[in-house]
Amino acid sequence: MISLRMVGTEVSALGAAALSMPLRFVVVHERLDPAAPHPPLVLVHGFLGDPTNFLVLRRYLDARGIRSFTSFSYPPRIDYQRLACRLGETIDTVRTVTGAAEVDVVGHSLGGLIARYYVEMTLDAPVRRLVTLGAPYFASPLPDRELAIFAAADPFIPVPHPEYGPYRLSRGAQLVIVPECGHWGLLYHPAVMRETADYLFTALASLPEPQLALEAAS
Repeated sequence: MISLRMVGTEVSALGAAALSMPLRFVVVHERLDPAAPHPPLVLVHGFLGDPTNFLVLRRYLDARGIRSFTSFSYPPRIDYQRLACRLGETIDTVRTVTGAAEVDVVGHSLGGLIARYYVEMTLDAPVRRLVTLGAPYFASPLPDRELAIFAAADPFIPVPHPEYGPYRLSRGAQLVIVPECGHWGLLYHPAVMRETADYLFTALASLPEPQLALEAAS
């Protein structure tokens, strides 16, 4: 059941995303630091989205120490396969500029699908961690380096089935469902901020084994 509180939160999130778009002309969309101790972060917005959609998440991650980042932006289109190739070119450029062997990627909605497709189509893709927020999924399992976060009240992307997945039972793949949250709310929800930061900062060897039961984050 969709609550009035959730509807209000989703409307507020959509409004915040729309109001932040004019800031694209003054906000820095790239800050690559070769000396940064953490891998560079590549942010991929969704369909009809904008790099400013990640302002709140960027501020949160910056406070945790992630200060080397860039945005992958694209015009409104849905051919995620070709966009994945362009994302790969951006990642290669980031690695050349910073000298980093790998990057981390966070993608919202279609941006998450673009990033996931890049990881799956590229042998030894130089992506250490992938976080997807409300990204469309198909029958294939999630990559073992992905944290997939879904909103329980998302009207566009249904929550994965607790039995049929998609899942990959290997260390590294995680799945989180955020209650009282909609599609745009994933960009601002405190649980999403916390889960994203924890995943990016946790050593791969320390991650728990994935489980078939979906994990709920409040």
